[in-house]
Amino acid sequence: MTETSTGAGLARRLWEARRDGCRIQVEAGERPAGEAEAYAVQRGITEISGREVAGFKIGATARVAMDLLGVEGPFFGPLYRETLHHDGATIRLPMAHSPGMESEFVVGLASDLPPRDAPWLIEEVRAAVAWVAPGLEIVGTRLQSGLAGAGVLAIADGGANIDFVLGPTDGDWRGADLSSHPVVLSVNGAEAASGNSGMLVFGDPIAGVAWLANRPEVAPRGLRAGDAVTTGTCTGIRPLSPGDEVVADYGSLGAVRARFEV
Repeated sequence: MTETSTGAGLARRLWEARRDGCRIQVEAGERPAGEAEAYAVQRGITEISGREVAGFKIGATARVAMDLLGVEGPFFGPLYRETLHHDGATIRLPMAHSPGMESEFVVGLASDLPPRDAPWLIEEVRAAVAWVAPGLEIVGTRLQSGLAGAGVLAIADGGANIDFVLGPTDGDWRGADLSSHPVVLSVNGAEAASGNSGMLVFGDPIAGVAWLANRPEVAPRGLRAGDAVTTGTCTGIRPLSPGDEVVADYGSLGAVRARFEV
């Protein structure tokens, strides 16, 4: 993508909207023609921002989310080092982006999963995993039109990621049944939602990482040791307001907490 291309122009405008906490109107001629162009815009945002990729988020991992966004299947977006927070963090909300929160299983890698001709198998990916941890992803949109029916624009917009919070990484993930591990989300001391890892379209979080490792769009970089991968919400999207205090309890994997302000 060149700086003078339509995709580069959209990447710059999306990055500035993310940086400045505002929204943009995308004209018909700017809209990516398909997923390949949308992922090129993603990469353009990373180049323009100068931010370091710390891993990836996987979105639209349930049929209801696919239908809402108008996409045919899951997609991914970059997670930046600058937006990685740890358990107990206080996070500022860009209210113009209509922030919401998702409880997600996060997978950390101990070794690289580089591009290769043969697809990565789930057991190979499992052997490369360092930890599975609780996580909270904060999502929103830089699009004036919102996320409903956004389709490829949701992909171009970094998968709608704003921030994420990583919980403890020392839980016994090898002893957990990751096909049905429970999550209970509480907001301001009251239970707000519950779910389990089996709600993901992949069946479990590590299968989600295998899907990501095999995506051709991730091939220019591949997955690397130290990467964190958030694997999709198990409790839906919950709107966030200033002053909210959130706890997501993942049982034997621990709990992750965050507070939100403006």
